[in-house]
Amino acid sequence: MASAATAPTAAATTAARPGEDTSNPEELLAGSHTLPSSWWFSEKIFDLEKRAIFMKSWLYTAHTSTFKKAGDYYAYNFMGMQFFLIKNKKGEIKAFHNICRHRAYPVVRKQKGSSVVLGCLYHGWSYNTDGDFTKAPQFENVTDFDKTENGLYPIRTHVTDQGLIFINFDNSPEGPMPFGEFFKGLEEEFHEFDFSDYEYHMSYELDGEFNWKTLMDGYMECYHCPTAHPGLSQAFHMNTYNVIPKGRYARHFCEIKRTEAAQPEPKKEESKGWFGFGKPQEVQDKVEEKKNVGGEFDGLWMYLFPTNGINCYSPAWYSIRVLPISPSHTILQYDIFTKKGLPEAEKKEFVDFLQQVEIEDFDLCVKTQKNLNQGLYSTGFLHPQKERGVVFYQNLVKDMVKEHFAKEQEAGHQINPAKLGADKGGAETDELEHICKSLECQGSNPETFAKELNW
Repeated sequence: MASAATAPTAAATTAARPGEDTSNPEELLAGSHTLPSSWWFSEKIFDLEKRAIFMKSWLYTAHTSTFKKAGDYYAYNFMGMQFFLIKNKKGEIKAFHNICRHRAYPVVRKQKGSSVVLGCLYHGWSYNTDGDFTKAPQFENVTDFDKTENGLYPIRTHVTDQGLIFINFDNSPEGPMPFGEFFKGLEEEFHEFDFSDYEYHMSYELDGEFNWKTLMDGYMECYHCPTAHPGLSQAFHMNTYNVIPKGRYARHFCEIKRTEAAQPEPKKEESKGWFGFGKPQEVQDKVEEKKNVGGEFDGLWMYLFPTNGINCYSPAWYSIRVLPISPSHTILQYDIFTKKGLPEAEKKEFVDFLQQVEIEDFDLCVKTQKNLNQGLYSTGFLHPQKERGVVFYQNLVKDMVKEHFAKEQEAGHQINPAKLGADKGGAETDELEHICKSLECQGSNPETFAKELNW
C-alpha cells in the first residue's frame, strides 16, 4: 500500500529496520499524478492492458499443497483465457489451455476434480496428465495424423520452492521474461516464512463493479488505513506502515502491536488458615491475555505486479487474485491457509478480521469507480512518500502499455503475445487467415471496405 523506495544516505548513522522509511519528511519532493481517469473505464485501454501487461506477466495462481495426488486439477478463467493446473504422475504441476486440439471444446468441465485421463466429451479425444495426446476414436488409420503434434496447448509455469505456482501466457517467439528476472529477489524474501507449516482452510470471492486498478490503488498504500480500517489500526502501529518497491513486486511493512500481559488489580481476601483465623491477604485474579488477531509476527506482505498479493501473518497466510473482467468489473478471489493445529476459534477470528478489512476496501472501490465513470475527475496528486506504491505500480502499467502500443503502431496491427502458433493446415489456411485479417482492417472504413469487395 504505498510508493517508490528512497535509498538511505551514506551518512546515515544508525541502521534502519527492515521497511523503515529513512527519507527526511522535510525534504519531500513534489509527487506524481495518477494516470488519466479514462484508463479506469476505457474499453480500448482495457484491451490494450490485456495484451501489454497480463499476457506477458507472471501470475500467481495456486499453492502446491492443494494438489494431493496425481490427476488433481483446478480450472481457472483469466480474462477469458480458460486453463487448468494439474499434478502429473511425477508430482509436477503442469498448466494447459482448456482447449481440445480437435474442435476446441473444453477438456475439463468442473472447477476442480481428479483424473489421470483427461477425456474430451465432444468426440472422445483423450490426454494424459502431461498433456500428451493418447487416443482419438477411429483415428488409428488416418494418414499424416501425428499424435505428438496434437497434445494440449501448454502454458509456462514456475513453482517456487515455497510451493507458490505462477503461470505466464506469453507464447511469442521471444517468450516471456524469466521468472527470476521478472520477480528478482522475491523467492529469497519468501524464505522468511515457513509455508509448509500451514494448511488450506477456505476460499471466497467478491464480485466488484470497479476497474482492477481501482482495487490496486488502495492495495498499494495505507495512507487511507487510519480512516478506513479501524480494526487494522487496532492490530498494527499504522504510523510505521511503509511500502518498498522492488522491481516488479513491492513489500509492505508495518509493526504489529505486541500482546502485553494485563496486570490484574490485587484485592483483599479472607485468610483460609486454621479454622478461618488469620489476617486478610492480598491475592490476584487470573486475567486472560488478550491476543492480537494479527498474531505476533510483523507480517510478510507482498504485492506481485500486476494483480496478485501474498499476505503472511503468524496465524495464517492468504493470497488474493484480482481478475479483471471488464473496465468496470473485477472479481477478487481469496485463498486462506491457517497454521496447522490452530484452534477453530482462532481461525474464525482471523477470517473475520481479514474479511472485515477486505470488505472495507471493496466498498471504497465501488464508490470511487462510480465517480471515475462520470469522466469529470481527471487526475489526482499523489503523496511522494505515503503513496509511493501507487506511483510505483502505475508507472509499471504506463511503461508496459506505452512500449507495447509502440510495437503495435510499428507493426500496423494488434499483437497478442498469448496467441498460439498456427497448426499445420497448409497454405490454404494461411490464405484464409489473410482474407480475415484484410476484412478486419477494412472494416473500420465503410467506403474502403465496399470498394475492396466491389459492392
